[in-house]
Amino acid sequence: MYEASNISFRVRDRVILDDINLTIQPGQFTAVVGPNGAGKSTLLKSLAYENTDFSGGIKINGTSIRSYSPKSLSLVRAVLPQSTTVPFAFSAVQIVQLGRYAHRSTDSANRAIVAEVMELTQTTSFKNQEYSTLSGGEKQRVQMARVLAQVWEETVYPRYILLDEPTSNMDIAQQQQMFALAKTICERNIGVMAIVHDLNQAVQFADQLYFLRDGKITAAGEARRVFTKSNIEETFCCRVNVYHDPCNNCPYIIPERADAVPSFNNNFLNIKTSSL
Repeated sequence: MYEASNISFRVRDRVILDDINLTIQPGQFTAVVGPNGAGKSTLLKSLAYENTDFSGGIKINGTSIRSYSPKSLSLVRAVLPQSTTVPFAFSAVQIVQLGRYAHRSTDSANRAIVAEVMELTQTTSFKNQEYSTLSGGEKQRVQMARVLAQVWEETVYPRYILLDEPTSNMDIAQQQQMFALAKTICERNIGVMAIVHDLNQAVQFADQLYFLRDGKITAAGEARRVFTKSNIEETFCCRVNVYHDPCNNCPYIIPERADAVPSFNNNFLNIKTSSL
């Protein structure tokens, strides 16, 4: 289990994260949603231990994250950032091979894993193409393959993948494929946490859902249970209507048009919450 307890982070007098408690279970897909500036990426960087200046504690499989060496940490958790700059003329397959750097596997075992994850991410067809020439969505799929290669072996201990807006450069079909893949890999004793902007995709695929606003958790729990009109409107300060999708057997939202809202300001929630 990946467990964050009372995580707080400040930049001078500004509170970015305020007493966050979050759990990522192996075998489950956890989504974090919230408006811009809520602290989502800072939370992910803290969980990944890229940001080390937080207060509170993070444990991975019962061991403090501060006790892991960089190499041992890379074997148990992998991170997909929003974007990745590659200043060298690497091919797509060479990028994916970087995910195997910390492992002591044989060359043949590494090649087999790289081939498998590239097939899963549908990147095999351009594996020898220079990474810099790929589209934004293709680059993100290559990076996803790299992340999978890093934690792919099935071991006795759970592994974890942290995804920061993994579908930001993808069309709708690729987005669905990416989230379906993230859901499927949970079956390998992997816990996945993703920062997600599309609320409908979050509730469609996530097992657990956390709402984050102004550095605080406003709601958390089983995704379809906490995906409510009141939780969404409180977190996003936006009026929405929640419906049920019979095809996917899950809720979905349609926001109200902005010009249909007579007063959109900081008093919105105080005035309207009692009627939700």
